[in-house]
Amino acid sequence: MPTPQSSTRRLTSLYIASLGTVAFLALLGQAIVQSMLSQQTRDSTVIEIATRQKILSLQLREAALALKIEADRENSFKLKEIEEILKAWDAADRNVQSAIHKAMIFNSDRDEIKRQAAALAPSHQRIQAAAKSLIVSESRRPNPQRTIADLREIRDAGKEFSDGINQLVLTYNQQAQAGITQLRRVELSLFGLLLLILLLEGILVFRPSVDKLQTALNELAIALATSQDTAAELAAAQAQSERLLLNILPSPIAERLKNTPETTQPHIADGFGDVTVLFADIVGFTDISARTSPQELVALLNQIFSRFDRLAEHHGLEKIKTIGDAYMVVGGLPHPCDHHAVSIANMAIDMQTAIAQFNQDTGEAFSIRIGMNTGAVVAGVIGLRKFIYDLWGDTVNIASRMESHGVAGGIQVTEATYKRLTDTHYFESRGVIQVKGRGEMATYWLKGKKQLAPTV
Repeated sequence: MPTPQSSTRRLTSLYIASLGTVAFLALLGQAIVQSMLSQQTRDSTVIEIATRQKILSLQLREAALALKIEADRENSFKLKEIEEILKAWDAADRNVQSAIHKAMIFNSDRDEIKRQAAALAPSHQRIQAAAKSLIVSESRRPNPQRTIADLREIRDAGKEFSDGINQLVLTYNQQAQAGITQLRRVELSLFGLLLLILLLEGILVFRPSVDKLQTALNELAIALATSQDTAAELAAAQAQSERLLLNILPSPIAERLKNTPETTQPHIADGFGDVTVLFADIVGFTDISARTSPQELVALLNQIFSRFDRLAEHHGLEKIKTIGDAYMVVGGLPHPCDHHAVSIANMAIDMQTAIAQFNQDTGEAFSIRIGMNTGAVVAGVIGLRKFIYDLWGDTVNIASRMESHGVAGGIQVTEATYKRLTDTHYFESRGVIQVKGRGEMATYWLKGKKQLAPTV
């Protein structure tokens, strides 16, 4: 029979053992929690530096897009800005590689993280190479074609780099979620054991730690959301660059320029055997300029030409350019069509209506002369700087003469255009006139559309 002394010793030993078990479990749980918290801290550092690299990528993209095609003093400041971004990028790259190496010490999926980190290198190198090429090109002798290629490379590689960063961030976030799940299992196991000994100790040790870990998880979620917002901003910048390019050149011409080899001088010249060209000019513009401030004059021209632009789009025509108060538009290119003469004639009539409506809206007294001609032209892009899609040929020169030899409010056409439109429009013969550089020519006044005229 055990003696009271031996029973006391056993109880004391059991109590000490229980306290030791509690202490051991508490220390073990605390070590596990601290290890996971440290891992979360290292992961947060990787997320922060990776997000910084993505922001630098966006800044590099915006700085590159801000470069003008022609060289000027402003470009030199932008090139310095790009160089500073590249230096910051290199520093961030060294930091993120170091952070990833430290974070992988206790990481459960080190091979996958290594693979994702290594996958960032090609797009990283492409962005740096394109940016350095852009700096060299713009610093020496600007090559617009090279500039376009470098901008596209920065854009494409930037998207690939952003996607890689997003995947890396997602991997860290998934591991953080898995860590939370494991921690909760450990918590429940320790809670059951400690409940047999000292329930209160388990609650006091682990619950605060879980709250800290949840806070770290929330911070990771915020970092992931921030990186996704940055990707959306980069996509918007890419879309804007495409819109700007298509606003300068017709879509097929822009694609051909982008696909031209870097070593080839940009040169596009296509022959079109049958198009209709229109020139319009504001009558008395010199007098108007003398009595109107430059700001007011430009504002009025912008309102008038904006209405003409909408008409060109409505009729499916290609605006070529404006020169001072002159407006030039063509039908039948870059996509050939059979109804180009009808579309140009309808636009000419609508332009006269639009200028009358403009006068009614503003109280001004503008009037325009319009000239039209149909025939063959050459259209394309030439030169090295300030690209513009333009037309050349005798057809263009005669259309210009039809406008300059016309009268205010009139639409003068050549016999070639007249023959195309006799079934669809009304005309009045002007007779034979003397045209500068061409001699005598029979011309006609376009008066209106017949009922059967297409409304293209």
